[in-house]
Amino acid sequence: MQQTTEIEFEFSETIAYSRPDERFRSFCPECNTWVEMAAPHVAAILTHTTEREIYRLVEIGHVHFVESGRVLVCIRSLAGGK
Repeated sequence: MQQTTEIEFEFSETIAYSRPDERFRSFCPECNTWVEMAAPHVAAILTHTTEREIYRLVEIGHVHFVESGRVLVCIRSLAGGK
């Protein structure tokens, strides 16, 4: 009789960032309130997707954003808020 051993691995990942220009509170004209805004690469990390997907959502109007030299994405709209 052959004996089989199963081994399962569980991984978790924590990503930290501390640059203040990557995530902060700002006014979202679409939400008409102060919300957390993030650079697209940070928004991708927060939503477990790619930066390209964030830009695609911006291009088709599914998320709120502001552009003043760079694109900042409204985290509230990414989370399905207003």
